[in-house]
Amino acid sequence: MSYITIPAIVVICYIVGEVFKLVFMKKTKMYKGIPILVGLVGGVIGVVTYTLNPTIIGSPPNVLCAAAIGIISGLASTGSHQVIKQILKENKSNE
Repeated sequence: MSYITIPAIVVICYIVGEVFKLVFMKKTKMYKGIPILVGLVGGVIGVVTYTLNPTIIGSPPNVLCAAAIGIISGLASTGSHQVIKQILKENKSNE
């Protein structure tokens, strides 16, 4: 089960970032805050997951490590967004 938790945090944070973009569609200056938002959301999810069942997130030794795992997973959602964006951009330029 611990193998599913970290990608689940990435997906949840990705969705939070996309919802943020939909809510603030007209204010593109706000997009700069998305990495901070998804990092915080990931950290909160990491701490909550550690509190409920520490083994589900990979058995970190303490709550700070669980928060770090969550933050890194949240920031990974930003990187995955950029990968998807570049792949779609490349496909559009080839057509």
